[in-house]
Order: sequence, then structure tokens, then C-alpha cells
Amino acid sequence: MADSEAATLEQIIDHAAEHHQAGRLDLAEALYRQVLERNPGHCGALIQLGVLDYQKGNFGQAFGWLNRAAAVNPFSEAASFMLGELLRLQGRFDEAIPNLLQALELDPTMAAAHNSLGAVLLAQGRLDDAVTSFGSAIAHDPGLADAYRNLGTALEMLGKLDDAIASYEAAIARRPDFGLAHGDLGLALLMTGQVEAALARFERAIELIPDFAMAIGGQGHALQALGRLDQAIACFERVVALAPGSASARQDLATARQARG
Repeated sequence: MADSEAATLEQIIDHAAEHHQAGRLDLAEALYRQVLERNPGHCGALIQLGVLDYQKGNFGQAFGWLNRAAAVNPFSEAASFMLGELLRLQGRFDEAIPNLLQALELDPTMAAAHNSLGAVLLAQGRLDDAVTSFGSAIAHDPGLADAYRNLGTALEMLGKLDDAIASYEAAIARRPDFGLAHGDLGLALLMTGQVEAALARFERAIELIPDFAMAIGGQGHALQALGRLDQAIACFERVVALAPGSASARQDLATARQARG
């Protein structure tokens, strides 16, 4: 392929990526397919079509594109990573691990792959191994907020609440609008008896994610601990409305109402 033709394809890929990031999936797909019409073995376009189809819920097609990308370029760490990541998101952990390890073999510095591997290990209950993977992700990308949040979760599950709090705080320092991390930090603070600080974090999490049931429930527990029962009950009622099938939410509401008398 001539250099000029390759440059043109990369320009099309760049335009497609802009549409993709903006959520204009149909426009992005048309451009990715245009690249494949000119170069059927364009690994980048194949990978992005896989990601796009996954976003659309076309899981079979997504894995078809990604497997094709890996076949075209067995040395593509991006193809191996995306296969592993999408398998992880589907809960297919045993299948995800070999792909993530392959990505890391091809590029040991890929922070996203270390983070994804850690998430798989965390889901499997391999907490110490997960901590190691999240630590590797942070070492290779100190700005990766997701890795700090995930590390906090693993540390919390290991009972290391002070370390977990520090990790959640690090995630928020890198991404101040990280609503999930604010909620996690609130829960860890509440577990260590720092009720007022926890309440502030839950309130911030709810500002960022208005229907964040975990944070709303945490807010209710903090308010109840502070003796503000009417406000706590309002929180628990909202959680029940958001998750009507949750037995724990109904129990929290009943307990708060009983405490109020």
C-alpha cells in the first residue's frame, strides 16, 4: 500500500474515532467499514468495529471482528487486550485471562491490561494477586483513576480500610468527578466511624450520579447514625423505589421506621 493511501486510511480512522467517542456510532461504523473496503486487513478498524458492535449489544459480531483482528495481526496487543476486556465484561473470566496475559506479554507496560487482569482476579476472589495487578497498572500509568479505585476495593475486601481510603482518595484526586469512587470512599469512611465525612462523600456521589442507589443507601445509614431519621427514611424509600427487588433495601427502611417509632 502506498504511503499516501495509508495516510488517507489513518485520516479516515481518526474521523471515525471522533464520531465513535461522541456516540455517533452509525457514522463511525460507516467510516470503519470504508477503511476495510480499501484494506480488509486493517487491524485498527477491525478492533474498533468489535468495540462498536459490543456497545450496540451485538456480542457475536463483536467477537468476530476482534478474532479477525487477532488473526490478521497475532502481535497486536490491542486486539488481545480488547478480546480479554470484552470477555471480562461478559463475566467470562477464565477466557479473559489468557487474552489479557497475551496482551501483557506483547506489551508489559500496558496499564489498562494490568487493570483489567486485576479486575478479573478480584472477581475470582484472588485478592492478593489483584492488588499486585492494580499496583502494576498504577506503576505504568500513575494517572489511571480506575486502577486506584479497583485497588481500593481489593484492599477493602482484605480488611485494610485505611489503605483502601487512601486509594479511593487517590482515584478522586486524579478524577474529581469520579462518582463511583466518591461512593466507595463514603462507604469506607462510614465503616471506620467517620460519619460526617462519609455523608459528604455520599452527597457528592449523588450529585454526580443522581440514581446511585448504593450512595443513596449509604447516605441513609449516615443520616440514621446522626439521628436524622426522617431524612434517612426518605433515602431508604428512594433506594426501594430504585431497587424494588432488594430485600436489604426494604430491611433498611423497616429498621429506620422502627427506630423512629
